[in-house]
Amino acid sequence: MSPTLEGDGRRLRELAEFLRLRRARLDPAAVGLPVRARRRTPGLRREDVAERAGVSVAWYTSLEQGRPVSPSLRVVVALADALQLSDADRQHLHTLTGHPPPQPTDGSADTVLLQQLVDHLDVPAYCTDALTNVIAWNPLAAEVFGDYGRWPAGRRTLLRLLFEEPAFAGRLVDRDEYAARVVQTFRGRSGAYLEDPVAIALVDDLVREHPRFARLWGAHTVRRTDSDTLEVDHPVGRLTLTLVNLQGVATPGTRFNAYLPADGVTASRLRAALPPRVGTDAASGS
Repeated sequence: MSPTLEGDGRRLRELAEFLRLRRARLDPAAVGLPVRARRRTPGLRREDVAERAGVSVAWYTSLEQGRPVSPSLRVVVALADALQLSDADRQHLHTLTGHPPPQPTDGSADTVLLQQLVDHLDVPAYCTDALTNVIAWNPLAAEVFGDYGRWPAGRRTLLRLLFEEPAFAGRLVDRDEYAARVVQTFRGRSGAYLEDPVAIALVDDLVREHPRFARLWGAHTVRRTDSDTLEVDHPVGRLTLTLVNLQGVATPGTRFNAYLPADGVTASRLRAALPPRVGTDAASGS
């Protein structure tokens, strides 16, 4: 047996066992099924799961028997709902079936802690969620990109700001290149645009309303950037910044971005650009 086929066999066996165990955990009464006569095995029957997920019993049985079946993303989501999986189990089911794990897009990240994190930095820093909503930022980030608090939370999304707000990020030497990076990174790091209704609507709106976004999106270019360089024309002088980012901070899908000075001149100019008062008012939009 080839290594690939052997690996597929392990994955299928793991998927089969995972489904059987999660099915056995569910109490039929807890999911609205009638109480039946005592059964030898606990949990739902295969027929129950198949009906709740909208698939045939024979097809679902094939999954639990480890046969080479490839469920679609829609079916995987339906199975997760039918089995009432936790967020962690949902992600594991996506991995076992070869689909990108779902990304939370409900703003559930601990924004208070994230705000404290960026406030303690003396370099431009901000955090975004899986939809590029800016959920925390510090005064130096506002100096470089613009005051995020100028826009209501519903529009405080990098993708919207870059294509719908000309005043945003006006100090960047190459704003168009930065916008392209955001689009390509969003596509490369988040599966939200494939399955989340909010993300799908966001992309559809931008494709329909903004030809440049449509061209970038249509190119299917992806970036998984750990570092980048940004040039900024600030009143104190030209700034050359190096991006460092961390993903999955506080909540999966959250991205922490900090821009470090690339040289001593930039470091000195950043100190001069720092507003005299450093607070957290900006993050609340007040």
